[in-house]
Amino acid sequence: MKRFTSVLVSALMLFGISGAFTVQADPADAPAFTADDVRNLQDYLTTVPADLSLKDKPYDFSGDKCWNAADLTLMKRGLLPEAPQNNTIVVYFSRTGNTEKIAEYLIELTGAGSYEIEAAVPYSDADIAYGNSSCRANQEQNDKTVRPEIAEPIASLDGYDTVFLGYPIWWGEEPRIIDTFLESYDFSEKTVIPFCTSASSGISVSEKNIAELVPIGNQLTGRRFAASASKDSVKSWYDSLPLETEQKLILTVNGQELTAELADSTAAKELAEKLKAEPISVMLNEYGGFEKVGKLPWSLTKSDESIVTGAGDIMLYQGNQMTVFYDSNTWSYTRLGHINITQEALKNILGDGNVTVEMSVK
Repeated sequence: MKRFTSVLVSALMLFGISGAFTVQADPADAPAFTADDVRNLQDYLTTVPADLSLKDKPYDFSGDKCWNAADLTLMKRGLLPEAPQNNTIVVYFSRTGNTEKIAEYLIELTGAGSYEIEAAVPYSDADIAYGNSSCRANQEQNDKTVRPEIAEPIASLDGYDTVFLGYPIWWGEEPRIIDTFLESYDFSEKTVIPFCTSASSGISVSEKNIAELVPIGNQLTGRRFAASASKDSVKSWYDSLPLETEQKLILTVNGQELTAELADSTAAKELAEKLKAEPISVMLNEYGGFEKVGKLPWSLTKSDESIVTGAGDIMLYQGNQMTVFYDSNTWSYTRLGHINITQEALKNILGDGNVTVEMSVK
């Protein structure tokens, strides 16, 4: 049997537990589960003998005193990882909006994630009165140990390899709240690219400060922009940066183009190389109510692992078949990529039945 899930519905109907379910529990509040737990419950529901005793297992997610399809669905949902993010983020602090404008240009140009640093105690106009030697900003800039509190710190920078860091120049340097941000996270394996706005001061002093403040994997030379800088000038700077651009897998389905992040697997790299030489078309057949699957013109190197799939996952099955999932399943696959799209949107694009997919890389 290729997959247990394909027989799950008929088995549940036989047991008399088909139909709608009332979900009473949130899997996020339940104990942690693994792919093995999913297989165990799936086997139980399809009358396949389990490898071990399931007595006292806490699998009753729905709170109805029995194990059923609702529990399996909730367990799978709890195991599904969040959709991958763009591996670039634009982080910025902007008091007057000048830096924010440059940040928005970058976000639009790169499709990057974004996070705005905001002070727990906001800066008023009087706080940044350049001509007042006793204003708040002046006092902070004169004391390199000051670390203004950030209002709502971003929980983590995990998943981001490149960080664009934007700020205004205050008294020739970066605002101290930028130092607060830098000291709050690990940048030792990240690429950090500063950018700033100012009336006349350059970026070099702040770049030196940043480099000396915390360990940074790779700090690229930044750029100072005037308040009047255009989107084209930001694009010219971005295009000049020595950034490694990752290849994207492009799938054209029913006239719509989908972009997928390639997985970090040998098979994904081989797929990219083959598509670089020649784009292909693959007929994907409907299967199991959760995926479209089709045969590739060549085999790729397998590195199979037990995976709980989610909508948007692209997997290699048996070395020579590609599956695009619009729902969840558990089996041994090799990762090829992921389309960052909602389940509903992907279902609508794929449509019912078989579909032809054109594949290329860029």
